[in-house]
Amino acid sequence: MDKTKVALRVVAALIGLRALTNVFKPFGAGSGLVFFGTLLSGTPNLILAPLLGVYMLIYAYGVWSLRRFALPMGIAYGVFVPINIALFPIVQGLPPNIGPVAYAGFALVGIGVPWLAVWLLAQRRHELR
Repeated sequence: MDKTKVALRVVAALIGLRALTNVFKPFGAGSGLVFFGTLLSGTPNLILAPLLGVYMLIYAYGVWSLRRFALPMGIAYGVFVPINIALFPIVQGLPPNIGPVAYAGFALVGIGVPWLAVWLLAQRRHELR
């Protein structure tokens, strides 16, 4: 297996793991879902967190198996994530235990991994089925 395919599998696994945290957020797996900068709770969290998690699981499957549908899903997710990350400190404010440097590190990984997947998929566009 070549390096690009290995990288796609690693990225898919990371997205899949992150997806599971969203699926289970309503059941106490971490805090609520942040949606367009707003930390959700109650019914909105109960509905949106699993929906986003399922979307991410489908996307992770598409990345893992080089499916054509993964590229537009990745672009959509890649647009959503930086907007969400940028809006959170504006709408909610950073929690006291998370400083700007830690949040910047989170943002780099949170934005970088989805866009890495898009870039890698685009490199293998001819193999997508």
